[in-house]
Amino acid sequence: MKAVLVLAAVMCLAAAHQPPRLAGAHGGTLSCRGLESLWESAGGSPSAAFTAAEIAQAESSGRQYATNTNGGRSTDRGYWQINDAAWGALSTYDAAGNARAAVRISHDGRDWSPWVTYQTGAYAGRC
Repeated sequence: MKAVLVLAAVMCLAAAHQPPRLAGAHGGTLSCRGLESLWESAGGSPSAAFTAAEIAQAESSGRQYATNTNGGRSTDRGYWQINDAAWGALSTYDAAGNARAAVRISHDGRDWSPWVTYQTGAYAGRC
């Protein structure tokens, strides 16, 4: 019985140190179609979904847990690489939260200027 309790405690500790997993249709590594769907499910305009997916592909290769540390000064997180120094709590690995942040920051796809991949054109042709 003691061994079972110890094993259960170890498993709980290990689970606590794992990145959060999103249950449901969105999460993990997404294709362009998956990113478009995620954008729209977060309230994003269908007319901006294709560009949103291309930007997410350019930023994170469609990876939910993509991380970029900017010389230790800030961290970009998730599909749309939301920067924690600029956007605070909007910077999250949560798939839905990251998509909602992108919708908000881009003004529903009307202003992609915060994304360097948009500024440089590196997003074009990703989907």
